[in-house]
Parts: sequence; structure tokens; C-alpha cells
Amino acid sequence: MKRTLLVFSALTAFAAPAIAPAVAQAQQAEARQDRGDRRTEARTQRREQRGEDRQQPRTERPQPPQDRGGGRQDRREDRQDRREDRRDDRQDRRDDRRDDRQDRRPETRQDRREDRREDRQDRRQDRRDDRRDDRQDRREDRREWRGDRRDDRADRRQDRREDRFENRRDRRDYREFRRGWNRDNWRRDWNRRHRSDWWRDHRSFRGYSGVRIGFYFAPGYGYYSVPRQYWNQRWSEGQYLPSIFWRYQLNDYRTYGLGFPPPGTRWVYVDNHIYLIDEYDGYIIEVVYDFWRW
Repeated sequence: MKRTLLVFSALTAFAAPAIAPAVAQAQQAEARQDRGDRRTEARTQRREQRGEDRQQPRTERPQPPQDRGGGRQDRREDRQDRREDRRDDRQDRRDDRRDDRQDRRPETRQDRREDRREDRQDRRQDRRDDRRDDRQDRREDRREWRGDRRDDRADRRQDRREDRFENRRDRRDYREFRRGWNRDNWRRDWNRRHRSDWWRDHRSFRGYSGVRIGFYFAPGYGYYSVPRQYWNQRWSEGQYLPSIFWRYQLNDYRTYGLGFPPPGTRWVYVDNHIYLIDEYDGYIIEVVYDFWRW
């Protein structure tokens, strides 16, 4: 008995899932059939109702009222009255606006004119004040400028006096140098002890390879560029040597038999000439032309 129950329950468990879709489809089909029956009944009822309505006699149309013309005339009169009222209202509003404009215009224009006049007066007063301030400032600037010029003149005069004093003292040193060294005597002694091509075997002229246009040669320094305005130019005593030549200083002046330069002076090379100059301003004190011959 137990085995039979177990077998039945197992079959029921397997068969229920398979039967469920079929049952659902059957239920859906029944529902569709019911909806179709209801639609059919509704259509039949509507058809019967229409037939009954057709069989009934038609009712007479309602007759329009007899006083239709009188109503139209009343409406026309009402419209005409409303239009006239609107026109009157518009005219009244226009009149009110004109009155307001007439009331506002004179006062506004007069106020604006008065404001403009006051603004112009204020601007004129401000300009006058500014001009006065500018004049006062210019006067003060002129006074300060005059004072500065006076101070500058006094300073320049003092500087000139000091420079003159120093130049006088330097000139004294230069005079003492000239007393101990004579250019003509040096030239005579140098030519007697050296040949004209003495420089060819000198170590300072090892880099020399001939004359070059636009270049000078300084022993121990080599070739250097020279501006066009200084080509083949000579300077004499009392002139000022350009500053581009000050750097080519002659240090072994004893080898060449030159005198000891006074303090603040130096010997410099310029082409094949040698100048003794002041280190401060390039003032030429002594010149030796054609120190060597090419």
C-alpha cells in the first residue's frame, strides 16, 4: 500500500508541471470565448436599438423665435454704444496724457537748464582751481630747477678747479718724464744697436703674417679689428687717443729702452706706433712713430 502511494505521489510530481501549461491555455481560451460572447451580445443590442430608433417617428424641429430681428437690432445698438464708450475713454486718456506732458515739460526743461548751468559753473571753477594749482606747481618746479642748476654749476666749477689742479700736477710729472727721456736720443741709440728687421726674430711677433686690411697687429696680443674711421690715422701729443686702443698695453718697456711711465699713465700699441697716454682720459703725453718697420 505504501509503495502504491509513493508511486502515485511521484507520478503526480512529474505530471503536474507538464499539465500546468495546458491548463493555463485552456483557461485563456475560455476567457477569450467569454469576451467574444459578450461583444456579440453588445453588438446585437446596439443593432436592435438602432432599429427601434428608426421605427419611431421623427420629431419636429424647434421653431426659431419670432423676435429674431429685434434681438439683432438690440445687439447692434449695444455694440455701437460700447464702441462710442471706448472712443470716449480713449479720447479722455489722450487728453489726460497731453495735460500731464504739458505740466511736466516746462518744469523738466527748466530744471535741466538750471542743472546744466550749475554743472558748467562748477567745471569752470574746477578748471580755474586746477590752473592755479598747475601754475603754482610750475613756479615751484622752476625754483627748484634753478636751485639745482645753481648747485650743478657750483659743483662743476669745483670739479673744474680740482681737475685743473690735478692736471697741473700731472703736467709737472709729464715734464719731469720728458726731462729724463728724450725721443730723439732714444731713436738714435735704438737704431744704432738694432737693425731695421729686429722684430722678425722677436717672440712677440710670432703670430704676425703680414699686413691685413681693417686689422692692426699688437705684439703679444695678435691681430685686432679697427673701425674704418681709424685706418692709417696718427695722433700727436696733446690729443686724446680713442678708448679702443687703451687695452693693448706695452708692459716690457725696459726691453725696448723706453722710460718708466709716470703713475697713472701707460704705454700702448697702435699699429706700429707706441703712445704714452693718461689712463683716465687717454691724453697723449709722448709718441714713438714707426717703432718697427715692415
